[in-house]
Amino acid sequence: MRYLLYFFYITWYWGWDVAVFIIRHEIKGEKQYGIRTIGLDTLPDHLPSAERRHFSIYEPVNYYTATWLFDQLQAKDMETTLLDAGCGRGRVLAVGAAYGFRSIAGVDFSERLCATARQVCEGVAQQYPGTSFTITCADARYYEIPDSVGVIFLFNPFDDTVMEAFIDRVFESLVRRERPLKILYANPQFKHLWLEAGFRETASFVKKQILKGAVLEYRGPASA
Repeated sequence: MRYLLYFFYITWYWGWDVAVFIIRHEIKGEKQYGIRTIGLDTLPDHLPSAERRHFSIYEPVNYYTATWLFDQLQAKDMETTLLDAGCGRGRVLAVGAAYGFRSIAGVDFSERLCATARQVCEGVAQQYPGTSFTITCADARYYEIPDSVGVIFLFNPFDDTVMEAFIDRVFESLVRRERPLKILYANPQFKHLWLEAGFRETASFVKKQILKGAVLEYRGPASA
């Protein structure tokens, strides 16, 4: 039933062809990673009405986009910490573990979604012993980026106002510890903010006119 409901949702917004493509990958992905993260979720009840316009409802990144982005990484990237900003139920955290990350962090302001992500990661940790998961329930605008983070995953969890503040947090971490950093950006609506901040686009794709992704890299002040 959950696949059917999600299929109708995608069909309504993006059409039959895209819905069939995404659902096929949903079924395959949920089975491959042994998780259950499909479906939508509402914004937290505690969020003030004035704040709601800055954030979007939970919708998991489709597996095609996620795997395409992770496929662009190199082995040395997996030696750093993966951060999923707006981690939701933990789909990207599970994918990251399967790709070889052993230090994985997720941040989301929904306590309900963070609780689900922790449950998902408990199961994933059994598949990949030695993998460390840290789930933090917090507003990304005030989240302190761990200085071990080398890859950040984004799927437009918030608007440009929050994104600008999050970019500031990223550069605070880069000042504390200068290092290369990659952004795996699904549906990169605010890509220009990262480019203006000094990141460079090194890879991108468009599939069926709807599914999009980009890899952005920061290699230090000289690259800005």
